[in-house]
Amino acid sequence: MPRPWDVWKIIREIDLEAVRAEAERAFRVLVLAESRRDAEDLAALLSGSRKGDPWLVVAETGPEPVPVPLPDVAVLVSRDPDLSPRLGMSAMAINGRGVPLVTIVIGSRGGRDGVVRPGEAARAAVPDFAAEHAPAVAQALLSGAPSGLRLALGRRLPPLRDPLYDALIEETARANAIYALGTGVVEAFPLLSLPLNLADIVVLTKNQIVMAYRIALGAGRRGTIRAVLGQALSVIGSAFMLRQLARQLIGLVPVAGIAPKVAVAYAGTWAVGRAVAAWAGGGAELTKASVKRYYAEALDRGRRAADVLAFAAKVGRVKRGRRSR
Repeated sequence: MPRPWDVWKIIREIDLEAVRAEAERAFRVLVLAESRRDAEDLAALLSGSRKGDPWLVVAETGPEPVPVPLPDVAVLVSRDPDLSPRLGMSAMAINGRGVPLVTIVIGSRGGRDGVVRPGEAARAAVPDFAAEHAPAVAQALLSGAPSGLRLALGRRLPPLRDPLYDALIEETARANAIYALGTGVVEAFPLLSLPLNLADIVVLTKNQIVMAYRIALGAGRRGTIRAVLGQALSVIGSAFMLRQLARQLIGLVPVAGIAPKVAVAYAGTWAVGRAVAAWAGGGAELTKASVKRYYAEALDRGRRAADVLAFAAKVGRVKRGRRSR
């Protein structure tokens, strides 16, 4: 396991200032509807408050549907899955200016109302503006927004945080799994007391550190880089959690084949991500029950990810072999 000063040495090699700048960037989300009340209700759902939010620009359809300066992303609020002529013209104008468009259908009873239409980056269909439907709306906005905007959206708009955590954890776990698949790393979890190659420790640890810092910033945590990251590292560095995971993960290592290696990489990273998200999002402390829960779900997901990636790699090798003949 890397010693504390080794971890901070690795951290110094990461451009965390760029991550902070990404999280703290200014942005504008246009919320547009035929009725200003609908736009205001949707904005309140996204911000979690009716006090108004400087990051959300509320407007109703009119002769100038796209304000200047241009928004980073636009959200259309429609009472009909097939946009009215006024909203349809607004959508065309927004697309014409290169602004990502997300459509939220209000009053939907299911079916195909939530299926993305041409010109839309994402779409969600919900029965009403009740708080219980905020996750579906938040997921649509996060999916449709440019990737470089997601961290700032989560930091400023609390309802977007849970889907942000999910995305960051899944992306990092998958990246580490792919790394394990590509390099044949056997013990692919860097924060355990396993005999690892130093280069592998650095790569995988960097990925987990950046993930942890992104989650903390997305949760609205404030302070210096060292203070925020130090708190996150104290969560994932819990001796109890490491021992609990080590006993389970080490059991996979001697098994022949690439799938166990990939499962370990994915599961370890996913479990760490969930622990950091629980702390960053609500200050939750690790307990024996939560560690067991994280591990059980992580390993199950890791095995599935390993099967998918191993199959994809096998198919790729077969196709390359056919082309070379």
